[in-house]
Amino acid sequence: MGHSEHSGAPRSQPFAAQAAARYRVEVLAWAEVGPHGVSHLTGGRRTTLQWASVLHALAAQVGEPEGVCTVVFDLVVERKEGECGVCRLDADPGAGAQAIARTIAAGLGPERCSRSLLELAAEGAPTRSFPDLESLAEDAIEELGL
Repeated sequence: MGHSEHSGAPRSQPFAAQAAARYRVEVLAWAEVGPHGVSHLTGGRRTTLQWASVLHALAAQVGEPEGVCTVVFDLVVERKEGECGVCRLDADPGAGAQAIARTIAAGLGPERCSRSLLELAAEGAPTRSFPDLESLAEDAIEELGL
């Protein structure tokens, strides 16, 4: 079993549950990233999450390096009192994920993107990697200073 690039002490289960409660995720169905934002299916119709509504964007690879992996993009759309609301989309690692990262970076500007997302856009791979979504949430809370 591999490990993430994040080198923190192992977290207790209650901390993981607390992280999940503070890092609220909505997965965007059938997401398509474009110049104006992220088009997705909600309630049977397409809607667009405009770039102006996104406070910050993060990207990380989730899964085992020798196993099944996906690149996760978390778009922070709400931030208050130690919590945040995130809209999530994902992609297979490679050129498709890099294209999504480039579009997000162009839409938001580098100041609203994590270093990992900018590296993915430039180099084709995110600098952050986690074994599971819970570890990603814990790290994102720290990165966002929540």
